[in-house]
Amino acid sequence: MLCWGNASFGQLGLGGIDEEIVVEPRRCNFFLNKIVRDVGCGSRHTVFVLDDGTVYTCGCNDLGQLGHDKSRKKPVGALDAQTIIAVSCGEAHTLALNDKGQVFSWGLAKDGQLGFSMTEEYIRVPR
Repeated sequence: MLCWGNASFGQLGLGGIDEEIVVEPRRCNFFLNKIVRDVGCGSRHTVFVLDDGTVYTCGCNDLGQLGHDKSRKKPVGALDAQTIIAVSCGEAHTLALNDKGQVFSWGLAKDGQLGFSMTEEYIRVPR
């Protein structure tokens, strides 16, 4: 997989690089020997779905958009029991569709973009 663009929050999944902007496509070695089924890009975060349904997220996590508590490339543990087939990202929220047609959402929630009413500004664990 090749990545390029703004890397200031680690959202390209390239690891600890010095460049803030990656102008030319660069190989993302983390995904060597893995098949990426889907990719979703938010404003400062990215979500990757592997062919086995595992979801990885990376980038900014200030509003819970990564689905875990760290700002690094890591699987979304709350989705371990799910086989995710597609993802989509908004500016600071993430949606994931499983193989049974169920949708999971997390991240910024203040404008109803997660699909359910709640009083919290954001959630970090997929629901």
